[in-house]
Amino acid sequence: MTDEDPQAGQRVRRRASRSAGPTGADADAAAVVVPTEKKSAEQKSAEQKSAEQTAAEQKAAAPVALGKPDTPPEKVVSGDQVATKAEQAGTAETPAETAVDTPVRSKPKAGLVVGIAVASVIAVALAALTVFLLVDRNKASNADEDRARYVAGARTTALNLTTLHADTAAADLDKFLAGTTDEFKSQFDGRKDSFVNVLGQAGVQTDGEVLEAGFEKSDGDCGTSLVAVRAMQKNGDEAPAERNYRLRITMCDVDGQLFASNVEFVP
Repeated sequence: MTDEDPQAGQRVRRRASRSAGPTGADADAAAVVVPTEKKSAEQKSAEQKSAEQTAAEQKAAAPVALGKPDTPPEKVVSGDQVATKAEQAGTAETPAETAVDTPVRSKPKAGLVVGIAVASVIAVALAALTVFLLVDRNKASNADEDRARYVAGARTTALNLTTLHADTAAADLDKFLAGTTDEFKSQFDGRKDSFVNVLGQAGVQTDGEVLEAGFEKSDGDCGTSLVAVRAMQKNGDEAPAERNYRLRITMCDVDGQLFASNVEFVP
């Protein structure tokens, strides 16, 4: 812009000036906010995936070279060498597993072995002793039963022998002989009647009583006992008199029954 100076008759050139601050157009332009080109994380991830997909497609589309590979030829190794290398590798890689899978077995102590042997011997000995005691007990029980039978038979024989009456002499003698063996009966063959007559003529009356009896010995199927007898004896009109006898009587088992095989008077 120029102004004319009326005094000088010349034009004076003035510099145009404006007030500080933006003009209206500049203010409008400044008011417009231009957004910055910031990309979110999702956009970056999508772009990265798209780039990877594009690279994969290009790699797949590339021609494949049909030449020999540059890898060196494999070395032929025998089966034993492969197994040896595998074992060495397994041993080197897993020392801890080897230690766990193969526990060290401790040797049994000599004292423990001896103790077990001694205990076994003692157990066998105790078992044998138990069997022996049971068998011996059974034998002893059977022997006691046999002794009791022998003593009971001897008591009966002694009582029959010392119980005789003149009026029943034959029956009383038969009762006594019924409990004796055939060999003992044979001692009365041919003398039975005379014995009965003597008892009748003397008017003998005798009643026996067993005072005590005990087992003496055994011999096979026979057992001998000692019997103490007291008899009240009367001859005719005489007063009864006490007689004491000691008898040794042997009883024998014949077919499950006991019979007197011998009778002795012991002084």
